[in-house]
Amino acid sequence: MKVNEKIKLIREDLKLSLHDVFERGVAIFGEKALSYRTLHRIEGGRISKFSSILKICCALGVPLETLIKDTQLEGRLVIRNNERLDEYTYNDKVQASVVSSPSRSFLSLEMSLKPKGKTPWEHSPLEGKYEKWIYVIKGRLTCYLGEEKFILDKADSISFDSSTPHCFENAGPKTCQTIVIVNPKHF
Repeated sequence: MKVNEKIKLIREDLKLSLHDVFERGVAIFGEKALSYRTLHRIEGGRISKFSSILKICCALGVPLETLIKDTQLEGRLVIRNNERLDEYTYNDKVQASVVSSPSRSFLSLEMSLKPKGKTPWEHSPLEGKYEKWIYVIKGRLTCYLGEEKFILDKADSISFDSSTPHCFENAGPKTCQTIVIVNPKHF
């Protein structure tokens, strides 16, 4: 099934008109809501931005996973740089954005640490097996894993049991950019 067909099916199951969905979108997003015309085009099969799909989910009151289940997006999902699904701001020097599909069992983040940026200490739940993998795209990253300290440069990686308390720091003079994969996904 195509995602536009699923949108229409959910809308009709909820007994909502396209105008109802538009009004709900305006109530949630205000001026940043999708126009009625855009909603009509999307339901007709012309989807241009992933952020539009997210807004439709909110307007329909359904999770993204529900919308993409049994559609062409369930098995794969392209997430463009300017359409990231979610962003985290650890502090004014560390940000991360989700770069993986919500239908995957893992969570992938692109994390950026400005000079002197440091994440708070964190750990995954102690029950179960949680793993984290970090790959340095550019810069230098200091990884603290319990009592141990590891310094990673560009193209270095580290993987570890993420129930171990850990944090990351950029002690270098330039921004450090990394990819972080958490398996299974855990926020």
